[in-house]
This record gives sequence, C-alpha cells and structure tokens, in this order.
Amino acid sequence: MNNFSQTSIIKDFEQFSDSYLNSIHSPSSKLVEAIKYSLLNGGKRIRAQFVYTIGDMFKVNYSECHKLALAIESIHAYSLIHDDLPAMDNDSLRRGKPTSHIKFGEATAILAGDALQTLAFEVLQNLETSDIKNFKKINKYLANCSGIQGMVSGQQLDIEGENKLLALNELNIIHTNKTAKMFCASFILPFLLSSKKNEANIEKILNSLAISIGLCFQIKDDILDVTQSSETLGKTANKDASSQKSTYVSILGINGAKEELMKELENINKYTSMLKELGFNCFNLEKLIKIVINRNY
Repeated sequence: MNNFSQTSIIKDFEQFSDSYLNSIHSPSSKLVEAIKYSLLNGGKRIRAQFVYTIGDMFKVNYSECHKLALAIESIHAYSLIHDDLPAMDNDSLRRGKPTSHIKFGEATAILAGDALQTLAFEVLQNLETSDIKNFKKINKYLANCSGIQGMVSGQQLDIEGENKLLALNELNIIHTNKTAKMFCASFILPFLLSSKKNEANIEKILNSLAISIGLCFQIKDDILDVTQSSETLGKTANKDASSQKSTYVSILGINGAKEELMKELENINKYTSMLKELGFNCFNLEKLIKIVINRNY
C-alpha cells in the first residue's frame, strides 16, 4: 500500500463485508437487511482505514486486515444503532439516511445491534493464527475496548453527564473511553498479528497515539456539530447542545476547542516521531491523520 488510497481501501472493505454477510444463513431476512442497512450504509470508515494502514506498516496480511476491520466496524455500527435509539440520543438521521429504528422499528434495531456485536467476535474466529495465547489476547483486547472497560462505560458516563457542566478532565475521560478506545482497537489488533507483537514499547506508543487521535476525532466532531449543517454532517447538527451535553465547544468555546485540537495534534506528532525513530514508515499514517483532522463531516 505504497500509495494510500482512501477510496480503494473503503471499496475493498465494503466488498469483503458484503460478501461475508451474504455468506451468513439467517432464518430472519429482515434482521440481515437491518444489519446490512446499518453496517454498509456509507460512513467514513476511519477505524477500518487505520486497521489497514497500521497493518501495512507492520506487514500484516491484507486479508487478515479485512477481518479485523469488519470486526471493529461491526462494533462501531452496533454502537451507532443503539446511540440513536429513543432511550439514548433519540436521533432520526444517520449517514444522511433514517436511523435504524426509524427504518425498521425499535425492536429490530436493538436486535440488529445485538447481532452486530456478536458478529464482531465471530469474524475474529476466522483469523489465520496458530498462536492461541495471542489469539485470546486479540479477542480480549477488542472486548475491553468495546465493553465495560471502554466504549460502553464511556457511553454511560456520557449519559450521566447530561444537564451538567463537566470539567475538561471529566470530558476527556468520557471520550477516551467512548471514542478513543475503539481507535486503540484499530491500532493494536493489527499490531498483535505482526512479528513485532511482543514489543511492549511499540504497543505503548501505538496505544497513546490512538488515544490522541480518538480525542482529536471527538474534538473535531464537536466543532463540526456547531459549524456544519445536518445535510453536510449526515446527522442532526447541534444535537449535543439540544441534549444539554457538555462538549469541547460548550466548555472551551470554538477557539478553545481548536486550541485543544492542536494540543492533541502535538501529541500525535510526538508519537509518530517515536515510530519513525524506530524505523517505521509513517507516511500513509500521517496522511490518514490529516484526513481525520481536516474533515468537514
């Protein structure tokens, strides 16, 4: 992957994902339709792209990256379905289309999310590895990032923070878990399939880098939420303010949020410099990071 191509990576991922879903024989065609609607319904595929980029950096087989990317995007899609439910964010627009519960009803949307969560761990069973100890580590790492030690706890803290003015450190804790932990999965899972998997210093750098990228992603989201239209975003604009949630913008203001973004970008540059010093080519990684920072939706 010498020349990073966002378009070709996304196309390859979606072809693999569509083929994988078509190979599943479910007694409920409606459930499969709801799963496909949410998983293959567009999206930036940022987490998947990081899987392929880190996989390329550490010389991981491209076909194995397909599986890791699908597992992570399945978790992400399930989280979006549940986030949009009336009991959570109560949103009607996702990726420019009606949310899953608007399209299929609440019950089917909940079940589609449940199925996507279990699908993620089913996909991991297809990884080509004879190292059982490392295979268990991969499964556990994804579970930790997506569950009570990661994303789900972050979502709970986000709910508990509604109608409160949170301190910056409290907001960072929420989004380190709710957002950044799944970026950690995108970095660490391909690393664990590489020949460098036992080098703890590299894993530590990648983990720190992923957290900073995840926080940058969220800060940028908060800025876009108040500066872009629903049409541009593909989801309801200014939703956090209407839900009375603390955001980087509500706490720091637009300019303060942009300054916080630059602080995290400095951390990102520090960690990528560390990887370069260890002899890794970060060209494609840095290119993808710029896409995350400079996006307008």
